[in-house]
Amino acid sequence: MNIDPKRLYTMPLIMESWYTRKDSGAKVYNEQQIVDLQFSTDPAAILPLLPDCYQPTGEPIVTAAFVDCGGVDFMAGRGYRIAFMSVRVRYDGKQDHVEGDYILVMFENDTVPIILGREYLGVPKLFADISPIRVLSDGHLCCEASLWGHLLFGIDVGPLSKQDESVVLAANQNTQDSPLLGYKYIPSMDDIPDASYPTSTPTNSNLEHLWLGTSGNLFFGNPTSADISVIASVCDQLKTLPVRRIVGTSRSRGSSVLRTDLSCRLR
Repeated sequence: MNIDPKRLYTMPLIMESWYTRKDSGAKVYNEQQIVDLQFSTDPAAILPLLPDCYQPTGEPIVTAAFVDCGGVDFMAGRGYRIAFMSVRVRYDGKQDHVEGDYILVMFENDTVPIILGREYLGVPKLFADISPIRVLSDGHLCCEASLWGHLLFGIDVGPLSKQDESVVLAANQNTQDSPLLGYKYIPSMDDIPDASYPTSTPTNSNLEHLWLGTSGNLFFGNPTSADISVIASVCDQLKTLPVRRIVGTSRSRGSSVLRTDLSCRLR
């Protein structure tokens, strides 16, 4: 097998190379529903969870979000679900100066996007069972992520108000200006990691409907290492972020394009 350095590969190597490095291809999500909750936290609690290259910016805001994806092109039109927590950060390097949302952890319920996102984009992805977005009789929305029958975390979002077209347009613009920030870390069998650097991936969102609210609740399970092995430490770290104030909640419907063709290593 001749491995062409000009092309992109992923494990296993017997899988066909998808793209050249100059045309890595954007990923299309034809249907996407997102429910999220944002809260302010203690800035001192954020710093231990960030690589040194990132710094919190402005009010220390954490986002807990659940995403239901459908019509995904790289999954032959199928879908999958996502649950993640992120913080608003800034990167100031020798070359790049970027503000965006750094992913603390992203759980997904399918291995294909997990492997591709970890290997190529440097997004910290793990497997979990993720519930559909449920609409309760009182108008609340509820979602949870769990592993092996043990609750990891979830959100309960209060009643939301549908927004007019002008608010939807402004929200679309805000998403364009907030790339997904990660940190690509691949350990080595020797002392020095095979990869260790920050990454950025823009997203083009097309929100069609948007609902906003002001009340909600973030909740956690209490799994131990005896229940879910090393993943318990991830939940323990997330719990160190105190909820000082609910900043806002939202639900959106639309589509998006993950601009993996514009993904880059931050320098």
